Amino acid sequence: MTTHYETLGIPREASAERIKRSYRSLAKIYHPDKFPSGSAEQAEAEKRIRDLNEAYSVLSKPANRAKYDAKLSKRPLLYWGAEPEHCSRCGKPTGYWDTIKKAAVCHLCTRTIL
Repeated sequence: MTTHYETLGIPREASAERIKRSYRSLAKIYHPDKFPSGSAEQAEAEKRIRDLNEAYSVLSKPANRAKYDAKLSKRPLLYWGAEPEHCSRCGKPTGYWDTIKKAAVCHLCTRTIL
């Protein structure tokens, strides 16, 4: 199975401009209308253009590309399925998702009793 990068003939570090340029040049080469109707070459070109369209639709959008890259490298995305921080005293959610504090404390535990 080839990756979308291999389908477009580009490296994984390719810029958005390079992805677009590669897609357009390959789409011109493999467009089914360039081949005789009903021929084996046209059927192959149709399959190839479907693969090109799928690869471009994934790699042209930054969010989809990040998900695809994470899937390729089998590592989770940062902040994908993030969990809220929990209070270090009572264990309840603090309401924060990303803080720099070493020990998070919820608003109930920070109240002082007079």
